[in-house]
Parts: sequence; structure tokens; C-alpha cells
Amino acid sequence: MSSSRQLAAIMFTDIVGYTALMGADEQKAFDILKKNRELQKPVIEVFHGRCIKELGDGLLASFPNASDSVYAAIRIQEICQSAGGFQLRIGIHLGEVVFENEDVFGDGVNIASRIQAISDPGTIYISESVYLNVSNKPGINTRFIKEELLKNVKEPVRVYEVILPASTTDASVIRPDPKSVENSIVVLPLANMSNDPEQDYFCDGVSEEIINALAQLSHLRVIARTSAFSFKGKNPNVKEIGKALDVTTLLEGSVRKSGNRLRITIQLIRVSDSSHLWSNRYDRELEDIFSIQDDIAQHVATALKGYLTNEEKSVIRRPETVVEAYEYFLKGRQLFHKLFLVEAIGMFERAIALDSEYALAYAGLADTLSWLFEWEGRKESDLAKAEKNSLKALQLAPNLAESHISRGFVLTLGKRYDEAEQEFTEAIRLNSNSFDAYYLYGRACFAQGLMEKSADMFLKASEVRREDYQSVLLRAQALRALGKKDESKEIVREGIIKARKQLILNPTDRRVLSFASSSLLEIGEREEAYEWMNRALQLYPEDAGVLINAASFFALDGEKEKALSILETAFSKGYGNTKWISHDPDFDSVRDEPRFKALVNQ
Repeated sequence: MSSSRQLAAIMFTDIVGYTALMGADEQKAFDILKKNRELQKPVIEVFHGRCIKELGDGLLASFPNASDSVYAAIRIQEICQSAGGFQLRIGIHLGEVVFENEDVFGDGVNIASRIQAISDPGTIYISESVYLNVSNKPGINTRFIKEELLKNVKEPVRVYEVILPASTTDASVIRPDPKSVENSIVVLPLANMSNDPEQDYFCDGVSEEIINALAQLSHLRVIARTSAFSFKGKNPNVKEIGKALDVTTLLEGSVRKSGNRLRITIQLIRVSDSSHLWSNRYDRELEDIFSIQDDIAQHVATALKGYLTNEEKSVIRRPETVVEAYEYFLKGRQLFHKLFLVEAIGMFERAIALDSEYALAYAGLADTLSWLFEWEGRKESDLAKAEKNSLKALQLAPNLAESHISRGFVLTLGKRYDEAEQEFTEAIRLNSNSFDAYYLYGRACFAQGLMEKSADMFLKASEVRREDYQSVLLRAQALRALGKKDESKEIVREGIIKARKQLILNPTDRRVLSFASSSLLEIGEREEAYEWMNRALQLYPEDAGVLINAASFFALDGEKEKALSILETAFSKGYGNTKWISHDPDFDSVRDEPRFKALVNQ
């Protein structure tokens, strides 16, 4: 029998009124007991604690230090008060205890138990030894309650209450609906601490995988990669980032990759006071990267949401593969984001060669080929390959939203709209937080002229990704096509505010400059509109997407000749989405021109 004497923070929790409830409604009492376990245990783990045992409706846990125990207790009470449906008493003491096998003994345990017993419902009471260790910690406020002679304790104990932030134990005060208290997070690109700058792709890829995992969860707003990565290489403080992106928390860290060894450090920070909610360091083999990503996502989500159901734990788990295939996949995705499409295709194909059952690589390859088809050539062979790979991704991972989104994108380009609708609908069922599913579904509806439905999908996309300007401006475009010009202009103004914010983060963003310039023109901001469009054409004179937006811009401003010339150039470079421009109201001024009709009919 092994035992050790250690200094530890001991926390006791107890459900208020449980014995009476057990006598009145046994089933309800058991349900609350189960919910209490599900609520507390993940939070205790997040704050480096250990659940020792359950004592009836009580729970005994230990922590390596006082501050972690108090932070955990605060989070537990916050969740319990907002969503638990019952009240807890919590008592904490820091003292020397004896750990023996899976149990703990000593005066420290007894004192924590007695402090819990005298605490008021919904509160956290702590001993002076805890108070002395946490009195200067950010986010922890206390007040002295009394000096108490506790049962079986020789000396009186000075007891303090931890004041819960933005809450109260007074039942007469109405507490906010937990759904109205938004959790939001930005995952900043992990810093590359390796000697090799080419390892950036790995750091960026791991960051994006964490973003994708967290984005699966409802009631958690996750900032998109584009906005999060605009801070790469910069050194703004926490509050500047929080203000720029309107988030409550941020995740930052670093990666050191050397051969087959990985060191990842991570910290979750509350924006309001820069306090650390959770941190960890992983020194592992490279092949452990998937378990590390899963662990980070689960701990972050638990710290923000309180606890995760088994279903939520399942949906944030990303597909695994062999390490070499994963590295090629990450390289392919980085190249895709930079629009080096041919090079990206090669990386995805190498990943598939190493693992013929890696669904994400097939989906990535299908997306790249679809993009290549839509914007850079419209070769039927590219669409055929995209079709084949999207189908393979779907066969391998039918429960992965990305598989259905890739498939829906391909089917839209092939003008098989009914089938595309089924795929987007299934993607949304699997992940109701998927921006891409709503956004691409909205584009598919727009291409068919289904403007009401298109506007609805773009609205849902903008609700999922609040910082996004594209979905807002496209919704306005759909409403304008429906003749709702006044409503459209109000929405355009909202979209322009978001576009300006994005341009501050990335002054050379081709999409913002070219796409939002037409919206500026629409609301009478001509000088700014021309400044944005001219900058886009100077920076990206060969980009088909920029050219299409420029053509719509000049058509909207009545410069028919210039609009048609640019449109013809765009088509010559591979663009050919005739369905889209057929319904785009920006082209109304040239719609009856023979040159426009020729392009639509080619």
C-alpha cells in the first residue's frame, strides 16, 4: 500500500437539499446527481484537479495549488447557477494531507468538509490558507465572513467567501439565460519555434485543425481562419485582439518540431482581464499530434462551456491518418489558402498515396479541383476529378460535414442543384455551426435564381460567422434582386462596416477590395469605392475573381464598355459561371448587350 504526504488544495462540493429531494422524487434526485457529475468532473480536470471520490451527493477533489481550486470552483458555480437546475455548497482548504492509493486523508480533508457544511447555498467558502494564496490573483475577489470553531478542529478557522463574478446568490435577482451569455474564441496561429521556417505549414495546420474542431460546437462562436491568421507575425496585446474581433477568449501558443519530437505549449486567456483559464505543455512524439489536438479542443471547450457531452466529444474529434500523410495534407491546405492550386493538388495526392482512406485529403483535393474549375479554366477534366474525389470522401466519412460540403460544391458546379441541396442540408444537420455549408448553399440558390432562399442561407451564414462581410453583402444582393432595395441598402451598410474591419486586419485582401467596392458604390461612397477597386486591380491584375468583381463594379456604375471588356478578359482566363452572372443584378445595365449575351451563352 503506497502513501505520500503532500500539500494540496482540497475541495468539497455538496448538492443543497438533496436528501429532501431524494425522499420526494427519487428519479429527479438521481438525474441531478448524474448531471452534477457531468458538470463538475471535466471542469476539475481542466484546472489540473483530480476527482478523489463521491460521498453520497458530495464530491471530493484535490488540486496542486489553491488558485486552480478556486478558479475551478468559480466555473462550477457559474455553470450550476446558469444551467444546472440545482445549487451547490463548496468549501476549499489548503493543507497537508496524505494520499494513499486512490484516497486522501488528514486534517486538511476534514477542514474542507466542515467549511463546505457551513457555507451558504450557491457560494464558495475558503479557509485563510487558501485566501492568502489567491488574494492577489486576477479574477478572484473575496470577503471575510467569520472566524469559526469547526467540529474536530482544535483552532478556530478564519473563513472567507469567494465573490462570484457578475452573479449573486440572492434568489430575488433574475439571472441571465445561459444562452444569452456568448462564449467566443479566436485561435491565433501557433508560433513556429523550430529552427526551420518551412515548418510554418505545420504550425498553421494544427491551428486550423483546432479551429475546425471547435467550430463543430453549438453555442460557441469561433473566429474564422482568415481573421485569426491576420494577426500572424504581429504582436498586439490581448485586449486589442479581443476588441478587433469581439471575442471573450483567445488561444495562443507555440510549436517546436524537431525530427519526430514535438513540443506544443498552449494557453487559453480571458480577454477581459488577461487571466489564464487553462494552459498546458505537450512533449510528445510526432505521431501523437492527433491526441494532442483532441486534448486541446476538449479542454478549451470544457473551460468555456463547462462540460461536454459524449456526443460533443465525438464531433470535435478530427479524422486521423499516418503522420506523413497528415503533413502532406497540411501542406496542401496551406497552398490552397494561398491559391497555389496546382501545387496544392500535388500535396493532397501525395497524402492519398500514403493513406488511401484519408477522407479529409480527398475532400481537400475535390475542393481544390472545384476551385480550379470555377476560376481558372473550367476544364471538364478538373470537374470530373473533383466529382470522383468528393464521392470518395463521402464514402469514407459520411458523418463528416466537410465530405458533404465538398460534394455539394462539386454538384453545384455541375448544375445538379437538387443533389447539391441534399448534401448541404445533410452537412448542416451534422454541423449546424458550419459557415461553409450555409454560404455555399446560398451561392447555389443564387445561381438558380432562388433569391428568397439564397437570402435566408446567407443570413444564417452571417449569424454563424458574425465577422464575415461576404455573406452579409451577398444577402443584400439577393434582396436587391427581389426588388427590396431599401432593406438591401441597410444590410449593405452593415456589411461595409464588417468589410472595413477586415481590411484593417489585412489591407491587401483581394476579396474585400474587389467584392465590397460595388457595395460602397451602391450606398454612394464613390471615392472609397474607386480607391478599393483600383487597388485590387493594381495588386491582382490577372486574378479572375478580381476581374469578375471589377466587371460588375463598372456595370453597376454605368461604364458598359469597360465592364464588358473586363468581363471578356475574365472569361478568357477561365471564369465561366454563367448562371451566377445571369442573376446578378449588378449586370443589369449590360444584360441586353450582344457581347454579354454571347458570354452567357458560350
